[in-house]
Amino acid sequence: MTLLFLHGWGGDARSFAGVADYFRRDYNVLTPALPCPPAGVVYTLDDYARDLWQYLRQQHVTRCAVIAHSFGARVMAVLNAAHPDLFSKIVVTGGAGLPPRFNLWTWAKIRLHKLKRALGLPSHGGSADYRNLDDDGKATFQNIIHRDLSAEIAQIKAPLLLIWGQRDTATPVSMLRRWQKLVPGAVGIVYREHGHFAYLTNQARFIKDVREWLA
Repeated sequence: MTLLFLHGWGGDARSFAGVADYFRRDYNVLTPALPCPPAGVVYTLDDYARDLWQYLRQQHVTRCAVIAHSFGARVMAVLNAAHPDLFSKIVVTGGAGLPPRFNLWTWAKIRLHKLKRALGLPSHGGSADYRNLDDDGKATFQNIIHRDLSAEIAQIKAPLLLIWGQRDTATPVSMLRRWQKLVPGAVGIVYREHGHFAYLTNQARFIKDVREWLA
């Protein structure tokens, strides 16, 4: 069986480190590097999904299991909607793709940041990931985070395992519950005392849970 790993924003082929290495014993493991962002061009999630589909075809993969973290889950959801028979089993950890729910204070700060941008005034808003990008990168980032993938996630039919860190602040554990509502039958596991990178900070348990799921 082929096992595809999709890393988060800013990651690369090494993002799953020892996790991917463990599964190489029994699986054909693929760890493509998703450019975050691609150089000199503005991308959408459809572009990422298209490139990943071409990569899988080059690897002669027509069906595989997938483990996706954060941004990788966005790409997986778009690719799955376009090719619903591609994934035999899906594992999502700290998955992004659903619009966040802000309190009033956070909403007001975001609106102020957008107003300053529209008026051409200096603003220090936005995440560190966003501030470190060039103009094309920022446009790509905006294309990604502003797309609500509720419809695409709801199209998932393959067995789905959701693994979240209780202390995840990038994609709060409430996101797990929302994924479960969109995909009836999805199994959710929460790692207490762990955050957005629970698959690394609780690596032994993550490997155990995924191994049992795939089996």
